[in-house]
Amino acid sequence: MPLHVVWQAVADGDESLLSVPILDAELRLTMVGEIITDASWHVGGELTKALSPQAVRVQSYLLNPRQTELYVTLLSQGSAHGNAVWNALLAIPVGQVETYSGLAEKLSSGPRAIAGACRNNPYAGIIPCHRVVAKNGIGGFMGHVDGEFVALKHRLLEYERGLGLAGE
Repeated sequence: MPLHVVWQAVADGDESLLSVPILDAELRLTMVGEIITDASWHVGGELTKALSPQAVRVQSYLLNPRQTELYVTLLSQGSAHGNAVWNALLAIPVGQVETYSGLAEKLSSGPRAIAGACRNNPYAGIIPCHRVVAKNGIGGFMGHVDGEFVALKHRLLEYERGLGLAGE
């Protein structure tokens, strides 16, 4: 089942934080009203145990995208190039990866520009920048080239491959 993303130009309302524990990490969604303005991964520390209904929906989608449909509204932000890259990331199927250079060729860009757009992705937990890898290795994740975030990228990719969704 798909992920449905609506881009919103303006976010109004009270700011809140939703925490979604998954794979020994926590996806933290910053919300302004009903609009997600940031979805970043956090590693280390105690994981949230009590989840809001919306956090449960996001967690269910991340754990089982084949059986769960997720509708999210994201604040439109970033450069035109970044937005083009983020939209291309949404097209990479669960369980599959694309290389920085392969994505660069598809978007008439350069691999470093693709890596920069991935690094600046404010929605790393929803827009799957973890599915972009280097030609000769896993590459970085969330601005890190090693450590806890790259280990999380490994876990996310291994989990998705284990879902048996590749090629569907």
